[in-house]
Amino acid sequence: MSDSPSLSAGPDPAPTPGMGIPIAPRGRRRDHMVAAAAGIALAPICLLLIGLAFSAHETGLVLRSALLLVVVVLLAAPAAVLFATRSSVGFLASGLTALTAQLIILMAPAHAASAPVAWAHGLISTGAVLLVAGLWCGASWGMRLARRGGQAQGRQAFRLTREDKEIGLTPAPPPSRRRDHLLSLPWLLAALAGTGILLPRAYYLAVSPGMQPGVRIYLAIAASLILLVAATASIGRSTLGARIAGPLLVVVALPALLGDGVPGSGMLGWLLPYGPGAVVVIASGLIVMVAGWGGHLARRQGRSAALAQLRAGQSRVSGPTGAGD
Repeated sequence: MSDSPSLSAGPDPAPTPGMGIPIAPRGRRRDHMVAAAAGIALAPICLLLIGLAFSAHETGLVLRSALLLVVVVLLAAPAAVLFATRSSVGFLASGLTALTAQLIILMAPAHAASAPVAWAHGLISTGAVLLVAGLWCGASWGMRLARRGGQAQGRQAFRLTREDKEIGLTPAPPPSRRRDHLLSLPWLLAALAGTGILLPRAYYLAVSPGMQPGVRIYLAIAASLILLVAATASIGRSTLGARIAGPLLVVVALPALLGDGVPGSGMLGWLLPYGPGAVVVIASGLIVMVAGWGGHLARRQGRSAALAQLRAGQSRVSGPTGAGD
């Protein structure tokens, strides 16, 4: 008798997930492209709304200004959800788009005087473009770190679950995040305070007609941009600071937005005599708040995705009946 396999036997069955064959992860190129396109579109729309809100406030239309700022949140919040669940490249695209516009503003010979419309004049003169550019770039970085942190938490949770089922083994507790939570708010407030000290006067001198800004002015602007990036990048460690500091900025600037007759309306002008004004401060606070909640969602998404991937891998190895090799 021949030891060769029977010719009547069919070919080997196709690999299936139940046989322990790893499946390649889904590519994320489409996610990056969708998020980048949304981010590029988000930047000019939000800047337009902030400029219109500033122009409305300058003409005494407080209600219109407030409603335009609400629209900024209604646009930024769904975008943050998209970036948190698909790709943080979206915030990076928004930040780089705004930063490109800011570089064009600084290179223009007349700066704010060359603005064709009133709302653009407000954006250029207050430094709002630079503020949102730095906050968005930092939010992209922080959201990426938050997603990776969530993935690490998911792997730790999966490990603890497996170790807890083993008899005689006491699993080590996960590392505490209390320090990250406690330091997130002081870190973010310190970065924003540093920006408030360095940026307003330096930017005012940089865009004022007839001024010849020196190297120190541009260094102060560059340092402010780094501080803005560091502020919202802190959501990678903890989003608590951003979720508190954002509404805090809104509360501080709200009396100045409502008018001179409101108690506390002069506090913002005392803190920031060179601007950028109530509208821009409130818009910055709203962006910080949205970035915080977006980072929170990115961490949760990363944790759930890591757990789902590990559980799927475990089920492939054990097979459909749960029996291991």
